[in-house]
Amino acid sequence: MPLEYEALIGHLYVVGGRSISVAPPGLLVEVAPKKAARGRETDTFFALVTPAGETVAPAAFYERMAGLASDEYFESSGSVTSALRDVLSNINENLFEHNSSDPRHYEANMICGVLRGADLYLGKIGAGAALLVHRDTMQAFPAAFSEKAALSGTALGVDMTPDIKMAHYTVSSGSRLLLADGTLTDHTEDELAAAARLDDIGAVLTRLRELAKTQITALALEFVAPEQPTPLPVKVVESTTEAQPVVTSPVGDTPPTDASKVGTIRRSEARGAGVRKIMGKAAAGGATASERAAEVFERLVPAPKETGKGWLSSPLAAGVTVLIPVIVVVLVVIFWISGTGASEFDQCVERTNNLAITARGIASSDVTGTLAAWNGVLALANECASMKDEADPLLSITQTEARTIIDRLLNIERRSVTVVEAFTNADLTQIVIQGEDVYVLDSRNQQVYRLTLASGGMSLVPGTRTPIQAMRRSGSVLQYTVGNLIDVAWAEDGRGVAQGNVITALDENGLLIACPPRFLQDCTAQQLQGTETWEAPRAIAYWEGRLYILDPGANQIWRYDPSGGAFPGMPLEYFTGERRPDIRRALDFAITNAGDIYLLLEAGVVVRFTSGTLQPFAFSGFPEGQSTEESSAFFLNTNPIAQGLYFVNRTTRTVYETTMAGTFINSYRASDEQFFAQLSNVYADTDQQVVYVLSGNSLLAFQRSQ
Repeated sequence: MPLEYEALIGHLYVVGGRSISVAPPGLLVEVAPKKAARGRETDTFFALVTPAGETVAPAAFYERMAGLASDEYFESSGSVTSALRDVLSNINENLFEHNSSDPRHYEANMICGVLRGADLYLGKIGAGAALLVHRDTMQAFPAAFSEKAALSGTALGVDMTPDIKMAHYTVSSGSRLLLADGTLTDHTEDELAAAARLDDIGAVLTRLRELAKTQITALALEFVAPEQPTPLPVKVVESTTEAQPVVTSPVGDTPPTDASKVGTIRRSEARGAGVRKIMGKAAAGGATASERAAEVFERLVPAPKETGKGWLSSPLAAGVTVLIPVIVVVLVVIFWISGTGASEFDQCVERTNNLAITARGIASSDVTGTLAAWNGVLALANECASMKDEADPLLSITQTEARTIIDRLLNIERRSVTVVEAFTNADLTQIVIQGEDVYVLDSRNQQVYRLTLASGGMSLVPGTRTPIQAMRRSGSVLQYTVGNLIDVAWAEDGRGVAQGNVITALDENGLLIACPPRFLQDCTAQQLQGTETWEAPRAIAYWEGRLYILDPGANQIWRYDPSGGAFPGMPLEYFTGERRPDIRRALDFAITNAGDIYLLLEAGVVVRFTSGTLQPFAFSGFPEGQSTEESSAFFLNTNPIAQGLYFVNRTTRTVYETTMAGTFINSYRASDEQFFAQLSNVYADTDQQVVYVLSGNSLLAFQRSQ
């Protein structure tokens, strides 16, 4: 990572108008322990668990939930967003199961986050909010504090399907984060931002105490560069895992400049040392409360019996699991050195076979080791295959075996992919299908084509590829000259164009072109008004005759209302009011038949809005190692028979399918992964049960089911 930040921290715990000097139960800040999973070594995890519902559990209950969340995160693998989502889902599932079988019904709110380098990831279930402030900017999570409906959420333990909200931000030195229970949103963002910009964390919390008056549980963090001097004295305390120094302490009733009231988690002191600090002890309770809390958590997460420990739970097994990827690499080197007296290809095949023997010997219960070994086999086999023009039968068998095992562990569906059409020196980025007609945008050459599908949808009617002359850069339509094209979309409702059921394209200058599918020479065009307000438009969509333009640069979705077969007016803002969501990282969007807007943001985050108001959406059910995190485009299938979402991930060469609520359905990869090496977009045809993808210069197709 190019830069790593440390966290200067402090907390505020106000109950009944009185500040409590001890840290609130359920508040935790932790850097990676010694045995953190690979990729987690430089992460900082923080969490805040607060009571919800009618029954307040013993303090140890909330402390344990925060600890469980941290442990699970640092033991997990994969992306940060998928790990956070899994942590929240699993904690919710455990509590829900407890509530289903125990008369003592507990609910809780949890808001947690991870700092990795300059990336800050936040997730939450139930009440709770955050405000990230840096200089003149501020970003509210999960929504603007004025949007009360969007801020609320179902608490942990209420429903089996959790209501998870997530976000990804970028921080820099001096950025400050306020993390608190739902009472944080009782104050305006401007008030809180002014507090967050005070001289130091102590002053921030003092001002927050003045605002809170009667009730708040909060954590304040300032992200600073390593070794940067802290403006306040700090107190050293002991880690909960090992006797290692962790600098941290609360803000209570005494002045915030006192050394016992603020602190910092110094990664330079704690890195690699397993430093972990669960901040806070029980604020109330006693021996009875502790016993009851222990009973609750025995039900939530039963401890393993001493006599039931298997070999896989032993330190030896853990060491073997960590060493397996290393052993695989060493074996590759040994096999390479020992290969003499044969061709380079033969030596490569021998190394592959030997490595496959090693992979077969790994216990199937060791998922991490099995994946590492067979990925090594597949990588080496692919390298061998590149040495020969024709396929080697024995090598192909090994490749198939490796791929089959990897697919089974990751729940991947392989599909035979058909090249429907390939273009010369093209970069296909947008696709629209209407009946048998397919429209694709070649962004490299700035040209839109129409093609006609043959029966079955897996090929074209010969000779039907037609460039639309009015939809190309420097083309002419009426008195206009076409500029660079942004997007194409089908306009079924003709109230804003010359007629309905036409293919439309928008250029960067606001020229909207509309062409009837059977008379492509009869295109019309209109110049949209107010384009000077645009910043970086990237996609268009229609709903009930209105035109919507996604403009991440302006942090807005523009809406044009139709009148008399045109869009004559100025653009209207979809997001209104003083507090608007941050969509500057938006990559794509789509609109449902009911008018809900789905937005795909960077890091695979999806948000949903109704009339500008944020609605619940969360991915769930994804197998370990699978996520939409690096998706770059998506398709929203509005067909009532098979509504759902499809995402393309070029990095993993995968197409993901989920329900409209984000529940995992399937992940598809090509039998020959080279087909998906340049994935850019996707479209699902429910009638034909065919999924079409754009990859590089090709329009590809595969059967959705087999």
